Amino acid sequence: MVSASVRLFRRRADPGIAPDSIHRWIIQRPHSTYLVRAEGRSMQGLGIHHGSLLVVDRGADLRDKDIVIAGCSDGFLVKQYREAPQRLVSAHPEYPDIVLSRAPEFDLDGVVIASLTKYRSPT
Repeated sequence: MVSASVRLFRRRADPGIAPDSIHRWIIQRPHSTYLVRAEGRSMQGLGIHHGSLLVVDRGADLRDKDIVIAGCSDGFLVKQYREAPQRLVSAHPEYPDIVLSRAPEFDLDGVVIASLTKYRSPT
C-alpha cells in the first residue's frame, strides 16, 4: 500500500466587480495611446524596470509628478515631470535632473498612464 498526501487549495472569494477588460480599464483615448518598452534603470525607484511595457497617452493633461516620455535629438527618455521649476527627474540617484529652461530641445511626448512588468515567463 502506498501512502500519499494531497494539499488542497481553497478558491478565494470573488473580489468584486471587475472591469470588463484591462484595455478599457487602462486606455481612455485609444487613438492617442501607444506602447513602448522601457530601457535602462533610471526609473527603478518608481517601479519602472528595464523591459517594462509602458502605456503612454499623448492626450492626457500634464500634471506635477506625472511620468512622461520626453523626446530630444538623442532619442526618448522616461522621467518624472516636476512643475516648479520645470524639470525632468529620474528615480535613481546616478541620473541628474534636467531643467527644461536650460534644455529647450526636450519635447514632452506623452504621459505614462501604466507600467506593466512581467514577472513570470511562459513555461
